[in-house]
Amino acid sequence: MTNIKFFKSKNENYFVGFVCSGHTGFDESGKDVLCATISGITQSIVIGLKDVCGIKLKLKRIDKDGYIKVELPKSISLDKLKESQILFETLYKSINDLMEGYSEYISMEVIENVY
Repeated sequence: MTNIKFFKSKNENYFVGFVCSGHTGFDESGKDVLCATISGITQSIVIGLKDVCGIKLKLKRIDKDGYIKVELPKSISLDKLKESQILFETLYKSINDLMEGYSEYISMEVIENVY
């Protein structure tokens, strides 16, 4: 199962990061289109945050474990924080949409008051 946790800030309730871990188990490795979809979505969000928004992320990846953790810097400007929300909301809604058909393979949680 793939577990996804979104982190939200104490103030203003902004998304400030996410962690995605585990393989879905929908199909065998190399043929798991659900796992590949989640990986593609999360990687696109990272590219958007880093290369399009220009945000220096705290990023950790362990590909063999299906693990990625992304955190915005605590010192991020309010403008950049607001800009990042479009991408975080896109990821959140995309995962939520996938869960409608594949809830036995994906779990999602929002953790509030992170920082």
